[in-house]
Amino acid sequence: MGSVFSMVMGWWGGKAQSRWAWTNVLPGVQVAAVTYAEDGDLGPDADKPDPTTGLTLRHRTAMIRTWDLVRPDIKVHGVNFFLTLFRKEPELQTRFKGFAGKTEDELRNSKRLVAHGTTVMTAITTMVDNLDDVPVLVELLTTTGHNHKGRGIPKKDFHRLAPVLVQFLKDGLGAAWTPVADEAWTQALKAIVAVIASAYDTPA
Repeated sequence: MGSVFSMVMGWWGGKAQSRWAWTNVLPGVQVAAVTYAEDGDLGPDADKPDPTTGLTLRHRTAMIRTWDLVRPDIKVHGVNFFLTLFRKEPELQTRFKGFAGKTEDELRNSKRLVAHGTTVMTAITTMVDNLDDVPVLVELLTTTGHNHKGRGIPKKDFHRLAPVLVQFLKDGLGAAWTPVADEAWTQALKAIVAVIASAYDTPA
């Protein structure tokens, strides 16, 4: 019989789970490890950082790969990310009139949170999809900064959100979260927050 290597990722919360598996199709061959795209030979410029974002091709490859594991269930992950965020940074829950004062169970069943979580996850998807087009990425982030400033959201909130997102992905992806992925998302969010924060100081 062919051997099967499977990895099961249980994402946060109730019945909401995502799973994926790699299957060895060669009979009798034992799978010892998984090699990820960012670990391979990506050419001579693989580790050359972009002057604006600081991200390399290897970083971008890791980010796209890991986010591709999130894409299929962004509604679920959006809710669970915000539950995690509010748990770790309770002050941020007070920024939302529709969420302030609600219990975690109430939030979990809130269609408003589903909608907002989906909006944020979709925004992150758009950013990941534009990692190779830095001018467009900067424009997207600048617009995000202007919009949130207009709603009275302090720019320091983005600095508080970034590490929670990294930890959220790390906890959820388990073995699929490589050192390159960790470095990539940490650097990317540092650059993203810097652009958003700078938008607060420029006219819309």
